[in-house]
Amino acid sequence: MGTRTRITLSNDGKILAATYLHMDGHVDKFAPRLILALQTTTPADILKNRQLFQFFAMDGLYDGGGDEGMSYVCDVDISQNQYAVTLYGFGRKLLFQGTLVEFAQRYDELG
Repeated sequence: MGTRTRITLSNDGKILAATYLHMDGHVDKFAPRLILALQTTTPADILKNRQLFQFFAMDGLYDGGGDEGMSYVCDVDISQNQYAVTLYGFGRKLLFQGTLVEFAQRYDELG
């Protein structure tokens, strides 16, 4: 059946972009790609290109149904000009909350 994951990019509680992934596997399947994507840009650059992110990625906010049906819900907040990652498992169980560096140390099998 696979796992269902929604990843959002937010700024001060406002969602800038979202993507939905339906895959076999768990956090280790999407974490390395997410970490690499975030490490290659800065929060300031994301804000400069906000319209581009919204154009390409807002469908992910609605695909797959509501958050309550997701296996994982991951939010990346950029409001403090750094990445703050929050990851919830099924039933909104908090699995991780911290910086991108901490997230990479915990979930990046390549790092």
